[in-house]
Amino acid sequence: MSITLKEIARLAGVSTSSVSLVLNDRPNRISEQTKALIKKIAEEEHYTPNVMARSLVTKRTKTLGLIIPDIENFFFSKLAKVLEMEARKKGYTLIIVNSNDSFRDDLLLMDLLVSRGVDGLFLVMSNEAYQHQTEMQEKLSHLSIPFVMIDRVMDVPCSKVYFDNVTGAYLATKYLIEQGHSRISCICNTYISNNSLSRINGYKKAMDEHGFKIPKEYIIPANYRIEGGYEAAEQILKTDCTAIFVSNDMMTIGVLKKFMECGIRVPEDYMIVSYDNLLSDFLFGIRISSIDQDIHELGIRSWEVLRSSMKSGDKAEVQDICLMPKLIVR
Repeated sequence: MSITLKEIARLAGVSTSSVSLVLNDRPNRISEQTKALIKKIAEEEHYTPNVMARSLVTKRTKTLGLIIPDIENFFFSKLAKVLEMEARKKGYTLIIVNSNDSFRDDLLLMDLLVSRGVDGLFLVMSNEAYQHQTEMQEKLSHLSIPFVMIDRVMDVPCSKVYFDNVTGAYLATKYLIEQGHSRISCICNTYISNNSLSRINGYKKAMDEHGFKIPKEYIIPANYRIEGGYEAAEQILKTDCTAIFVSNDMMTIGVLKKFMECGIRVPEDYMIVSYDNLLSDFLFGIRISSIDQDIHELGIRSWEVLRSSMKSGDKAEVQDICLMPKLIVR
């Protein structure tokens, strides 16, 4: 059983409150020698703080929540890792929950995390949430804890950290054009989400700049998952396009799976630019250029915004941080 603050105080010959101040790094006038003794005893006796007891005093649980749409998606699992490691460095535990891209689960999980007493929330909304913007805005306006929207954002007066998706898609399409392609297809997610609309707009911007027409069959809706890319590849084969902009890596895997089954080569038969830049460690013999979104920076900036909100409370400044993606050529 872990040693208690009272027992550490007895061994160090000080009061329990002195031990608490030292181990919680609170301001105090205790001598450096006594501080060192308290910390030495705590370490040798394997002292573990009682989080529940501490939370009753501080009104803080040192716990945060993260809602992501799909933990199987490389992008979101890597983001979760960055946030968890950063939170742990600062003494927080992160509870990670998966909405499976369901708006109803977004609402359910927000209530669940608040009921668990989290001090703050990282929110990556489901794509379904864009079909229920009024309801989502109402929910967020009454949320009782600080939160920050990450990656997928909507017009809500709250702090947000996200990437410029128009620029990312524009860079991807422009690169394919520079490689001599004019018949370029775009595999995207539902038109409802802001990210998907922005990526479609970036694709159209590059095509329009060069005077290239976009037949309606070139823009192929799909979900952000492997099966979506696989089904989209079946539609690609019915077009005359020679190059493809795929708006996330999970769908690119699906496209490659279908192409391999059909004996289609990349880039000899179709040139592809993907989005997220997370596939290079998993592809052998295929080199695909991709739009890189610095997930580490996204996580760090999101943590800084949420931490600032938790410190400032109702006086917290609303921050809108748009990060720039970049093209990685392979």
